[in-house]
Amino acid sequence: MGASGETGDRAQFTEYIQKNVALYQFRNGIPLTTAAAANFTRGELATALRKNPYMVNIILAGYDKETGPSLYFIDYIASLHKVDKAAFGYGSYFALSMMDRHYRHDMTVEEAIALVDKCIMEIRSRLVVAPPNFLIKIVDKDGAREYAWRESIKDTPVSAA
Repeated sequence: MGASGETGDRAQFTEYIQKNVALYQFRNGIPLTTAAAANFTRGELATALRKNPYMVNIILAGYDKETGPSLYFIDYIASLHKVDKAAFGYGSYFALSMMDRHYRHDMTVEEAIALVDKCIMEIRSRLVVAPPNFLIKIVDKDGAREYAWRESIKDTPVSAA
């Protein structure tokens, strides 16, 4: 789960979701699917929207044995969309345009990392307030893990393409 928004809302809401998804697995003996976790998250945001709204946008990724990988985008007004690619924040305008042009369903991990590097380069070159650090994570059948850390422009490979 990746989240953006107000610091307090982001921390409180994501911890609440993580703990309740874990509680579900503890009580029932089976984990929620990625789709079920996304729908639970959307439901909790929708309930809070009518009382005390959380200002958070969420990208939820997961891998299920039956359905394979899936990615969901949930915004602060509780709309849920299953997507192939996602980004949020000011840099998302640049990253999403790069992904629209270069993303393919059959990409290898190396090709996907090369695309992420292109997105990082685009954000760093076009966004005035670009963050100095980027953490790349992978979600697949082996779980979620940190893959690489891009600290400065020299860390990102430059290609001719």
